[in-house]
Amino acid sequence: MCKPIDQDSKEPDRNLMTVGELAARVGVTVRTIQYYDQRGLLHPTCKGEQNLRLYSKADEERLYRIVTLKYLGLSLSEIQQSENQEVQEELTAALSKRERELEQKSADILREVNTLNELKSHVESGEDTGWQALAEAVGAAKERESTLWFAIAGESSGNAPVPELSKDDIRAWHELMGDTIEAMHDGVLVSDERARQLAIRFSALGGMSHALAGLKRLANQRKTGPKQYGRDFYAGIQRRTLSFLQDALAYFDLE
Repeated sequence: MCKPIDQDSKEPDRNLMTVGELAARVGVTVRTIQYYDQRGLLHPTCKGEQNLRLYSKADEERLYRIVTLKYLGLSLSEIQQSENQEVQEELTAALSKRERELEQKSADILREVNTLNELKSHVESGEDTGWQALAEAVGAAKERESTLWFAIAGESSGNAPVPELSKDDIRAWHELMGDTIEAMHDGVLVSDERARQLAIRFSALGGMSHALAGLKRLANQRKTGPKQYGRDFYAGIQRRTLSFLQDALAYFDLE
């Protein structure tokens, strides 16, 4: 039991805070702090008269830790389990976890944007806009993406020979992928001139067969990469860009 009141001044100890003061300093609600207390994450340093809960600067620091790790996507259980880790180790793990989650979300968003653009192109072309036709178009897009992913992952790429890629080839592929991702984010359709220029570059690099074989070789040589997290950001981005480029090739009959 600590003394919350200085016997002479009758004022709260300036080194301690009430739950309301702590909440105001950190920017959370009193209810949130109480919940963290119930979960065993943040106990008051001591209790004063009338069972008043009082918190120290160390408690404030622990609360900032909880707030930060929750922002990075950790659950309260994970935060509690990692409490005894070194700060650097804990932050590194939390940042890596959140990065993977955001990358996956980014890949999912790009996939949806790609499918949406295909539907827009379908509608603008004057093709059948009945609900069945639209649903079939969505299904076809998803099926094509799944097929591409399996091929990129090396699970169904056939017996195509694996080409050796020079540094210039690798640089050209990366530049093409980057430019294609940018175009997709900008809402470029496969029927646009910008897509045609990308398709020409894609064809010059060997097209789909070289892309799949090359990506399979790179994936197999790397200990970390597309296979590390399953359908992660890198593999997801690759299959979506290849889908876009292949559609542009077909649209402009450049195959």
